[in-house]
Parts: sequence; C-alpha cells; structure tokens
Amino acid sequence: MSFVHKTFLRPRYADTDQMGIVHHAKYFEYFEIARTELLRSLGLPYAQLENEGYLLPLIDCYAKFIRPIKYDQLIRIETTLENFQGARIHLSYKIFSEDTNELLSEGFTKHSWVKRGTLKPTKPPIKFLELVQQ
Repeated sequence: MSFVHKTFLRPRYADTDQMGIVHHAKYFEYFEIARTELLRSLGLPYAQLENEGYLLPLIDCYAKFIRPIKYDQLIRIETTLENFQGARIHLSYKIFSEDTNELLSEGFTKHSWVKRGTLKPTKPPIKFLELVQQ
C-alpha cells in the first residue's frame, strides 16, 4: 500500500542560517507541513482528528541532507504513506527542487495513533482506514 501527496512551498528568509541555506531543523517542520497537507487531502485535517479524540505523536524521525535548500527556492515535498500497522504509521518524504527536479533531501517520520487525554495507542480512525485501503 502506497499513497503519495505533493506539497509545494518556498522557504522564508527566517528559515535560513548565516550561510544562506535552510537550517537543518526546518526540514522537520517542512515534513510536518507536508504530512498535514497529506491528511487534509484525504479529508482528515489535523484539527478534525484532534476534535474526534485522535493525536499522532512522533516516535521516530530521520533526515538526509543531500543538497542545500535556499531562501525562496520553490520546493516540492513528496510525502508517501509507506505503511501502517496497528496504531503505527510510517511516512517518507522526498524534497525536490521544483525547477530542476533535483533531489535535495529525504527522510521519514513514524507516528502512533493515540487517544487524546489518555495518550494510549489506538486504532486509526475508520475513515482513515477506508481511504488508504482503497
């Protein structure tokens, strides 16, 4: 099972360091933006999930920095729902230069569906299961 979503953005000036490139910590913020947009594209915005009592805390993450990303460079983040098993979900990310199609970074995040309040692992929402199993 694989589902891919594309998110486009331009790094802000505040995202860059003194060398004029995007600071490494921002890559995980970009992954979060892409993950949020993937869920929104499935009709499951984070706010709705939280209102329904679901949270998706991060349990593991990784990023490989291949080429620098620069201020105002149009980038495309391809987010892939790699798999999910029980309460766990694994997403991978590839960041490309939209102009050259060059791979700039890749990484992953792993999350666990938990119930708000108890933070105990739970099955994903039924709507999520229905959408990703189509």
